[in-house]
Amino acid sequence: MFKRVLIVCGVCLALFPIHKATAQYVRVGVDGDIPFGKLGEMEDMLSLADASQKAGLLARLGVDPVIAKYIAEGLQPGEKIELKPIRVKEKIHYGVAFLPGGFGVSCYLYLLQGSDEDPVKKAWHVIDRQWFDCWHGTGSLEIMPLRSSDVDDLVVHHVNEGHGSGEVADQTQVFSIMGGKLLQTLATQDYLFENGMAIRDALEQRSTFLRFPGNALEETRTTTVNDEMEKVERRYWRWSEQERKFVPGPFVSIVAP
Repeated sequence: MFKRVLIVCGVCLALFPIHKATAQYVRVGVDGDIPFGKLGEMEDMLSLADASQKAGLLARLGVDPVIAKYIAEGLQPGEKIELKPIRVKEKIHYGVAFLPGGFGVSCYLYLLQGSDEDPVKKAWHVIDRQWFDCWHGTGSLEIMPLRSSDVDDLVVHHVNEGHGSGEVADQTQVFSIMGGKLLQTLATQDYLFENGMAIRDALEQRSTFLRFPGNALEETRTTTVNDEMEKVERRYWRWSEQERKFVPGPFVSIVAP
């Protein structure tokens, strides 16, 4: 019986030899430099590329090579470099690159100009940038049409405003594209924690933001003291053409203490 098994196995190997390639791992990634292309295509390739390839593309887009390397090597699980198109009323094509903080304390927002319609002749390149302190955790980017339904604004959350012994304060900041520049048009607290020696109770405030119909930004703020809910308030930010920024209405309580 044993001999029969050996004979059968030998026949199988003769008819169906094991190819060396099947024993090798298939490499998933990008060969060589990431080529210029549409923003979505480049973002997809960035998710597969190694740190050197990520840094190389960012540098060719116009990001400082030191910053590009710092960001590419420091990305944490779940973080990624974002490349997004932005809608404006002008015929000029804009995009943004958002670089999260990774293991560092800095995040970056870059304004790009180019064209997805002809990314070879009109390659995307950096024309403006903003730097953020992300000491309290990496920031995040949302793209919202706030001034008009066909014009995008850039909402950056969790920008650290300050920190110290028993205190942390973060902001949400909005940037609007005007004249080829990233102009800050809103800045407001989105997180506050106070629990210093001079403060008996631990105070924590959190704000969340949603686009509201009628080109408004809805802010809902919760306040807790010693982990107990104290109040929930809501207000609306609306664009003022005269002041060229978003202006808040008053907070209104929506949950009784």
